[in-house]
Amino acid sequence: MFVKNVNGSSRFSSPEGYDSWLDYWEDKSGKTASRCSATDCKLSGRSNLVGAHVQKAYSTDKSWYIVPLCKNCNARTDVFEVDAQLVPVPSNL
Repeated sequence: MFVKNVNGSSRFSSPEGYDSWLDYWEDKSGKTASRCSATDCKLSGRSNLVGAHVQKAYSTDKSWYIVPLCKNCNARTDVFEVDAQLVPVPSNL
């Protein structure tokens, strides 16, 4: 799936009951984030992962999703491919 980062989304706190957006992604996906999901990222490990807000690229779907990315990939401005499940952001933000 090709995505692009959502600019300015850091102002939104993670949903109530979650320590972070990454915690939210792990709970909703049923998976443990162990690496950046950008397919062209060379960084490994969990230490700098965040739950990043993204939108699907090349799509009419303008919804926001959470996906695990390293801090470097979370700052990208290009379109890139991810290989992790996209978890929808709650609509009450």
